[in-house]
Amino acid sequence: MASSSSSSSSSSSSSDIGVILNELTCPVCFELYKEPICLPCGHSFCRVCLETSWEKREADAGCVCPNCREVFPQKPKLKKNVIVANLVENMKLKKGKFGLGVEVQDAEHGDVNVKEGMKSGGSESYCELCNGEAAKRCVPCEILCCEKHLKPHQQKGHKLVDPRVKIEELRCVEHGKPILLYCKDDGSLMCVTCRGGQHWDHDVVGVEIAHAELKNSSRDAEDSLEEKRRLVCQFGNESVDLMKSEINKRKMEKLSLLGKQREKLEQQMEDLRQGKSTMDTALQDLESISFLQGSKDLLKRLETMSDFKSVKRTPLPVLDFSKEEKNLDGLIMLNKNFLEKIQKRQVEHPEKVELDQNNLRRLYGRSPSLDPNSAHRRIKISRDLRTATRTRTDNQYRKHPDRFDCWTQVVSCDCFSSGRHYWEVDVRSSSWWDIGICLNSMGRKGEDSCLGANPESWCLWKHNNKFSADHNDRCTSLSVPRDHERFGFFLDCEAGELTCFGDSRVLHVFRGNFTDPVKPAIGVWDHGGSVHFVHLLI
Repeated sequence: MASSSSSSSSSSSSSDIGVILNELTCPVCFELYKEPICLPCGHSFCRVCLETSWEKREADAGCVCPNCREVFPQKPKLKKNVIVANLVENMKLKKGKFGLGVEVQDAEHGDVNVKEGMKSGGSESYCELCNGEAAKRCVPCEILCCEKHLKPHQQKGHKLVDPRVKIEELRCVEHGKPILLYCKDDGSLMCVTCRGGQHWDHDVVGVEIAHAELKNSSRDAEDSLEEKRRLVCQFGNESVDLMKSEINKRKMEKLSLLGKQREKLEQQMEDLRQGKSTMDTALQDLESISFLQGSKDLLKRLETMSDFKSVKRTPLPVLDFSKEEKNLDGLIMLNKNFLEKIQKRQVEHPEKVELDQNNLRRLYGRSPSLDPNSAHRRIKISRDLRTATRTRTDNQYRKHPDRFDCWTQVVSCDCFSSGRHYWEVDVRSSSWWDIGICLNSMGRKGEDSCLGANPESWCLWKHNNKFSADHNDRCTSLSVPRDHERFGFFLDCEAGELTCFGDSRVLHVFRGNFTDPVKPAIGVWDHGGSVHFVHLLI
């Protein structure tokens, strides 16, 4: 019974010592006070700890209590706290009488014998209180504890870490004190002493609070990103559905338009067939061989329905038959007048009736396309294959046997050997050119390949506002009263004639054997100049 009373008394005494030790510990260095002083706010510190804290602050920041953060505009007089100093000395004496190696009971660690002076230098695998397996390391106490001896530290809110963590990693490098605070302003970890220095006016919180806030912030960021991803997916799905709906709507509109145009086209074809039947009946009553020769191309044009071929090449969104109707009406009117004149015997050669440029466009109009494989390297061809431009540098063309290598010329893809053909050339953007035709067999290499300088080519030539008609290196000067924007060419293969028009009048007529295949040709000689095949709306 006496032993139990003695044990209870010893435990109570140890608990009292633990409480007193906490009260006699400096809140800056966490050690027993050394020359304790008291500030007007009532908080005590080691003189050295307080003065060091104030020295690290700026001179105009005033003196701040490291504990309650009260600011003293003028440095207070530091007086020794005699009562605290005496208590510290008595505590040292009380501890000293047991000896450094003698076991005492510490209220920090319950009713367990702890050897004073035993720090974290012990085994990192065993509790420093009972030699059991260590579960955590207490940072403020610098001690390894098992699960049983963790409870007092947890109740006091001490920082606990994995036992494998070295205590040096959890201490401030500058002051050697435990890292307990986090500065939000510069993102640094620090001890209590650091707070009294350059961080005195910063937003400082405990490391646990900072850790919780960062975790919440990270979770909020993840939630925000997830919400944005959901919105992006939703927007993408809605966009795809909208595009599908719009595509289907346009498809139905185009199908409807196509059906209407098909009906109109079939009606026009029926009208043409009736017109052709009427024309065939009228022609059977005519005995003039000259009429048959002169109207052969017209009949061929109506029979082949070239106008409808041009309609088929037109993209669907711009299908418009008003122009075709106008052209058909013009053909019918021209044919009607033509028949009336033949019946009245008003002309001697019907094949030449009304062959001015307007009629030539209607009856024999062509829109040649340029052949890129024949273009000289300093001739640039437009995308629509109708414009030839002279450049100062070579264009990247591949080698080809049809390519001109000496003269900046190009021929068309179209080749004529029979029938009648009319086309026009726009020369407004060039002051030095030659335009005409050449045999498909004309050479493309060397100096003899120049248009008009050999027996295989016929052309108009312009330079320094002078015009001439050239063939086989012979030039015939032409009188052109003014500079024309367009020149027309009418080729009659069977008649062997190439008629050159300028401003609605005949400038020159070439004669030759044009039953051999010939091609329209262009030469551009001035840098930056352009010559253009006109697209005739027929």
